[in-house]
Amino acid sequence: MKTLINKLILVSFFGFVMSSCVIDNYDGPDASFHGAIIDDVTGELVGTDIINGSAIRAIEHGFDNPQTQTWNIQNTGEFRNDMVFSATYDLEFINGNFYPFTVENFEISSGDNQHNFEVTPYIRVQNANINHVGNEIVATFSLEAGNPEVRLSAIRLYAFTDMHVGSQINFSTSGDNFSQSFSPSIEIDDTVYTLTIDLGENSNHFQYSRNYYFRIGALADVSGVGTVRYNYAPLEVIEL
Repeated sequence: MKTLINKLILVSFFGFVMSSCVIDNYDGPDASFHGAIIDDVTGELVGTDIINGSAIRAIEHGFDNPQTQTWNIQNTGEFRNDMVFSATYDLEFINGNFYPFTVENFEISSGDNQHNFEVTPYIRVQNANINHVGNEIVATFSLEAGNPEVRLSAIRLYAFTDMHVGSQINFSTSGDNFSQSFSPSIEIDDTVYTLTIDLGENSNHFQYSRNYYFRIGALADVSGVGTVRYNYAPLEVIEL
């Protein structure tokens, strides 16, 4: 009896192994999808954070309960996904640093697909200059609201050792004027702002001779649009 039970266990085991090793007949991803997020007024790239920044939410047609895919946008404002299934999608642009919208019935064909999306950023960081002056990094800039109801919540000069610098990746700088917060938020006008990082006060971060990356960020206050991410000026590389 014991021998028979052992044989039955072995048969069941091998049956499970064989069934789990069966190769499925589904085709793999057959498309790539790339492009950029473009300011609808200036034509410039709308940069974001590489972590917890703006993203594309893609919902593939043809399923009763489709899973939402998240395709990240690079900090430059460009995006690329080389592992996409050719299909029809609804693309949602929400919880970013520009006004949300949805593109329905977007076709991605087999092979290479390129498309740029025009958006209205909450804030445009304009006339940005970041320079090494004496023992400081000095940033000057002005701001423009994407729409009249946009107000300003915070500004900051970010620094780090690579191009992904932003609100999620940065040195924990100290000092009196590397950032400003506004509570309540303030109207965006033609004010020229100046932010500084004292290199001596932050010598623990700037102790090596190398390139450092700096980026001006501005956080909008807008109601009814979901999560709002920072808007940025293009990053600046300075050798120290």
